[in-house]
Amino acid sequence: MTRSAAAPKRKPRLRTELSEADEQRLQAAVVLFGLPKAEVVRRLIRASIQAGPALSAENTRAIVELSQQVRMVGRNLSQVLRAIHRGQAVRIEDTEPVWRGLHEVIAAINDELTEITVAYGSKLRRRAGLALPAEVLGEDIA
Repeated sequence: MTRSAAAPKRKPRLRTELSEADEQRLQAAVVLFGLPKAEVVRRLIRASIQAGPALSAENTRAIVELSQQVRMVGRNLSQVLRAIHRGQAVRIEDTEPVWRGLHEVIAAINDELTEITVAYGSKLRRRAGLALPAEVLGEDIA
């Protein structure tokens, strides 16, 4: 019997047998990340080729919070620019402390995101035996 054009295409599936030790590791990852088994496996696959960050549930919440902070900074910048265009802003020299503070906040957000995504992903790949070779990372091996 042929499949009709309206029938949904089945997604690819993976069925595999695990050793008892690997099953325990997978269960530990499920608990650690707070995610279902299938999502842990998908994220490990993505992390192994750097197609996306391998994040725990806690890190995902942190990224949501950081995103909210970045949006607030963007709104504040937009308000400042509108005031400048209307001629209502103070002299640029008087705003230096604000810009320095803004830079510090952005740098802190960047550092936290880097730690969550890059460092965490690298650690995860190393522990999973999925670390990328230096030439793929663009590092000089010599």
